[in-house]
Amino acid sequence: MKTAGSMVLEARRRKGLSVTDVERATKIRARFIEAIESDRYDSLPSESYAKGFLKNYSEFLGLNSTVVLAFFRRQTREAPRSTLLPKGVTEPLNRSFFQLTPGKFLAMLLAGMFFLLLGYFVFQYRALNAPPVLTVDSPAENYTATERRIDVLGETDSDATVTINGVSTLVRSDGKFFDQVTLEPGVNHVVIVATSRYGKSASITRDVSFGP
Repeated sequence: MKTAGSMVLEARRRKGLSVTDVERATKIRARFIEAIESDRYDSLPSESYAKGFLKNYSEFLGLNSTVVLAFFRRQTREAPRSTLLPKGVTEPLNRSFFQLTPGKFLAMLLAGMFFLLLGYFVFQYRALNAPPVLTVDSPAENYTATERRIDVLGETDSDATVTINGVSTLVRSDGKFFDQVTLEPGVNHVVIVATSRYGKSASITRDVSFGP
């Protein structure tokens, strides 16, 4: 099939000219001349350059540039538009934004497993080193009691142990605990300590006043 490139190639050979001769006469680089003759227009800087080079080259050879450019336009209409853009632009366009290959899939799978394991170890580390949660609902801070015995209520982790002023207290399955403390006249320090199964402790002290 006749193409713009084959037309200038045949004309150059008929005239007995080398690519170097054409380069010297037209100032078109040899590699661009060879690209035009091979119809490799994607090797040229842009479509505008391709048209300009082809027009000058065909006129230098004595060809009708209008006819040659008509063949060029017919060829480029059939080619993907991206092939006529500058190389630095076409490569990102022609390449898929993300291509999932077996290697990439395996790498993603391994990375996912790594982060899952990392998260598990971080969770375990925190569980081993963090004290249990401890809240005391009663008595309130700086509470003044009117009776000698007061209720101590609170909540902690379900697997923690609780002592109130050094005496162990039952912790229910939901983490709640309850006990009573006998007060002495004056200010009493009620110390609640929760200890996790890993030996980490949290404590809260409430000052309770009793008596005149």
